[in-house]
Amino acid sequence: MITWTIGAGGLLGSAIRRQCDEAFSGSDIAWSEPDAAHLALRDDVRRFANEAADGPWALIWAAGAATVSTSPDCTSSELAALTSLLTDLRAHLPRGAGAVFVTSSAGGVYAGSADPPFDSATTPVPVSPYGELKLAQERTATELLAGVCPLVIGRISNLYGPGQNLAKLQGLISRLALAAATMHPVNIFVSLDTIRDYVYVDDAAGAVLRLVDDAARHQPVAPTCAIIASGEPTTIGQLIRTVNQVTKRKVPVALGSHASAAGQVADLRLVPSDPATARTPLPAGVRRVYLDILERLQEQPLVG
Repeated sequence: MITWTIGAGGLLGSAIRRQCDEAFSGSDIAWSEPDAAHLALRDDVRRFANEAADGPWALIWAAGAATVSTSPDCTSSELAALTSLLTDLRAHLPRGAGAVFVTSSAGGVYAGSADPPFDSATTPVPVSPYGELKLAQERTATELLAGVCPLVIGRISNLYGPGQNLAKLQGLISRLALAAATMHPVNIFVSLDTIRDYVYVDDAAGAVLRLVDDAARHQPVAPTCAIIASGEPTTIGQLIRTVNQVTKRKVPVALGSHASAAGQVADLRLVPSDPATARTPLPAGVRRVYLDILERLQEQPLVG
């Protein structure tokens, strides 16, 4: 199966691409220039359709720079990019059997939902522009691909792994590991009792590929919505203790406040659609992140 991963330079996208048997090489997209990005994606859609020909295919949307602290102006450009891509795909659909996967955020869409743990049947209630963006992308993909090709929506929990972008206000495990390595305090903007579900990036990437492969093979008419998570709830306090144990250092933590905290749900327990998703124990994953950060620090200083 030829697989086109849009956002292959990101944490999830790069992990997906590493696990693909046959990867389509898309253009380097200048996301900061929307018009140019749309033109590049349009050309790539045509080229992808030609390369896929009559064979099986998968298109995976793993792009996006938005976080819980992102403004509505920034999220609108991401929605426009996905809308443009899927509109072009409708016009230039590969001839073989395939499927589209759209990455969404469990934390974003369930931030205002009631009665955790949340599963794929839980009614989404976003409370931030980021969560609204993810839900809008889900709905846009559902509308544009109805009767065109199978769609899989993956609501992913807190993703972590080596190589995470520390310039974005996210990635608590990476930030805690960086704090342990540098002894520079990490700011925590929510209660230490806040519950999250952390899923290792390679485990999540494997789940994505299994879901989209199944959809391409069986061609379901209705969209598939899946929760990609570990199913192992962890408080931030527990996470800090795990990092302390793995690194054998006491992580310096500073409690503070930030506007983005309003968009954070206190209890994000999740029921994964596939209980076998989590294959990497949290301490093992944290250790890999810490070793990666130590290696990166040897190459050049990192900003915490």
